[in-house]
Amino acid sequence: MYAASRVLSTTSLRVAAFGIVTLVGLIAGATFAFAGSNATKQRIAITGKGDGHTFVLTPLTRKGLQRDSGTFSDCCWSERVILRDGQRIEIENPLATYVGRRGTLVVRYRVEWANAGNGYTVGTGAWKIVRGTGAYKGLTGNGRSAAAWSGDQFAGVRAEGWVRRR
Repeated sequence: MYAASRVLSTTSLRVAAFGIVTLVGLIAGATFAFAGSNATKQRIAITGKGDGHTFVLTPLTRKGLQRDSGTFSDCCWSERVILRDGQRIEIENPLATYVGRRGTLVVRYRVEWANAGNGYTVGTGAWKIVRGTGAYKGLTGNGRSAAAWSGDQFAGVRAEGWVRRR
């Protein structure tokens, strides 16, 4: 009886020690991976105005990209309409091209538009970088966006999210 409990006790200690070492390794690995991913990410905002289709890219954290501005255009989207809880939602996925002094950034949006009444239309959605040149070459990233129309005039868009080098 004593020998069996001693074997069990030794086995239990080995299993417990292995579990502790594994747990410490996982925590250390996760901490390292988390620190590495935060160290390479940069938070940005792209604000576009409807008149003249101008934009400003603003870094919201201090790494990598610098402020840029220029013009943007969009094209090449599909459109579909759904009813969500009785409200008509128009879903579009435009490809936006931002041409600034530091390079060109191409972004794919997915926007859900809703009638806000009194001639206003608002859209929220997601965006993802497709490709870039200059300072934007090799950049990957994604985030969320909000946009508005007043009547038949595009008022503006604000996209915020994270970018990093591949």
